[in-house]
Amino acid sequence: MKKLLLTAILILQASVLLAWKPKPSFGLEWGYTGTFLRTHQYNYIYSAGSRIIDNGSNWWYYSNGSVLAGAGLDVSRTVNLSVYSGLLGVYSHRWMVPVELRTSWCPAGLEEDGLITHAGVAATFPTSTLMETTARINLGAGRRFKVYRHISVDFQMSFNLTLDHDIIHDPDTHAYILPDKTVRNYSEYWGVNISAALNF
Repeated sequence: MKKLLLTAILILQASVLLAWKPKPSFGLEWGYTGTFLRTHQYNYIYSAGSRIIDNGSNWWYYSNGSVLAGAGLDVSRTVNLSVYSGLLGVYSHRWMVPVELRTSWCPAGLEEDGLITHAGVAATFPTSTLMETTARINLGAGRRFKVYRHISVDFQMSFNLTLDHDIIHDPDTHAYILPDKTVRNYSEYWGVNISAALNF
């Protein structure tokens, strides 16, 4: 009897999944980011011919913002897969254009009030000096409010980590250290983002 019941449940779940047709989705998101930790790792040869290895971290707070737009698919009743891009502030005078693949999950359903969680990974393209492609990850949760039919508003808080490369200056001449003299140039920015998003 248990096997028969389990088989019936599995068949029912499979039929629901097969009956679901992916639906297009669109979103606009505005966010405030507070960066609270910066770490760096440098390894380079400076003008005297010696190698400098400099690893460190410092706690500090810097406010910034973001404006993103997304398009994707509701791949099931509770899961959405989207691509987001726009303009993202990381720290002082440092703006990036992210291309983020984001998965969102609403246990109660994408078109219902309730909990929403998301995970995203992005390639980021700096808009100014040292325009080397980097990466970013973010994990968040919040609340979704249904407004009307397929329109909803999300309020979320997320943790994010943004990778970057810095401009390294020679300690003697203060000139820019060229890439061929640089073994490692790596920095991390850790922050928290509070956002509001309109989905339709």
